[in-house]
Amino acid sequence: MKSIEIIKQSVLEINKQLKKNKIIFKKNFEILGPKSNLDSLVIVNLFIAIEDKIKAVKGKEINLFKEDFFEKGFKNSYTIADLENHLNKKLK
Repeated sequence: MKSIEIIKQSVLEINKQLKKNKIIFKKNFEILGPKSNLDSLVIVNLFIAIEDKIKAVKGKEINLFKEDFFEKGFKNSYTIADLENHLNKKLK
């Protein structure tokens, strides 16, 4: 399963839990940054869902968070395309 499919399935899973401010599955959708409308709990839940799905599908444990992830993310834009690139690097 490709990274983008894992992200898509995780987004669908998280969106089922949200009543508003759903994640739009487009490569330029801003997960973090000045234009993001997601709160940090939704972002954490999305990343945990992705990590869990990778463990189930690929049998590999990864950690998408670094200590300074949110600090950098709120200052800059972090999109679904960025997440896909990040995942591809982690899965090599």
